[in-house]
Amino acid sequence: MRSCYRTITLALASLLPLASSFAADAKLVKAVSDHFELYTTDNEAAAKAAITHFETVRGYLLKAFHSDDPFSKPVRIVGFRSPGEYGPYIPRNGDLNGKAFAEASADQVTIAMAGLKPADYQFGVRDYVMLLLNRTAPKMPYWLRMGFSELYCTLRMENGQLMLGSEPYRDFRRTVGTNFDMALLFALNGGAMANKGSVDFYAPSASVGIGSTTLGSAAKMASVESDQTVDYPVLLWQLTHMLLFKKEYSSKFGPFVAAVTNGEDSAAAVQRIFDLPLAGLKQDLLFYVKLSSHAVAGLKFQLDKPVTPQVSQLSPGDSAAVLAELKAAK
Repeated sequence: MRSCYRTITLALASLLPLASSFAADAKLVKAVSDHFELYTTDNEAAAKAAITHFETVRGYLLKAFHSDDPFSKPVRIVGFRSPGEYGPYIPRNGDLNGKAFAEASADQVTIAMAGLKPADYQFGVRDYVMLLLNRTAPKMPYWLRMGFSELYCTLRMENGQLMLGSEPYRDFRRTVGTNFDMALLFALNGGAMANKGSVDFYAPSASVGIGSTTLGSAAKMASVESDQTVDYPVLLWQLTHMLLFKKEYSSKFGPFVAAVTNGEDSAAAVQRIFDLPLAGLKQDLLFYVKLSSHAVAGLKFQLDKPVTPQVSQLSPGDSAAVLAELKAAK
């Protein structure tokens, strides 16, 4: 694996001269709305459609979570026309196979995307949802923030309705084995990359991966994981979907979210609110995972006012400055 990573790194390094030439010659389209500024190597129509989508997702999420916008400045989105253009900007510690990444400081949030077609929106939206929840609900357990980001990343407008519940796209997937540990799932606290499996939850620091004070060292958990085949992001999508859509859980999902966000242990909240031990929740989840399809709901939702993005063509110099700032964030 290490030699494979080195080979990929060297291959990307050989593209740096091409990336510099691309940055010097690129002319970005800029689209600005009330809460986003988007730059893209794609065309004006793609820019308008993408920024309208992000405004719609933002509006729905703030109402769903009864929250104010946590971002003091418009969120910056840099959408490339192809993975080839996007590749040289992936951070050093980023996912080389991913389709989006995010960089956040106190006053500036940037999301970069490998494509700006509608099918690509979910990769950037996944990062946006996680960033929004990190700021609006920092005490919400990581597993639930990840579950919500997987659930809401596929929001889309269709025939005047906002559709919720579609399965996220994955080009990496593992079988959900029956031997996964619900307590371990609830103890996840970071370290996962988009489109990756459970191995990315494990790291030598207690600040990411598995909470070492709860379940032992990260190395021990990685050893346990070697005997399992669990894609935790997919599993968390299934769990969050089930809690929201399955009638036995949906009526109590709001109080459950409030409880764990206010600090109650997830397993204890499952027992108290759903009157169910973790073994019972796992049994329901395993059945849910095996369903051939999942519910998709159409929601009546409209923004308070139409999105009217201002679109312009940047000069090569201004375009190069935007791309240089993105590269500097690496």
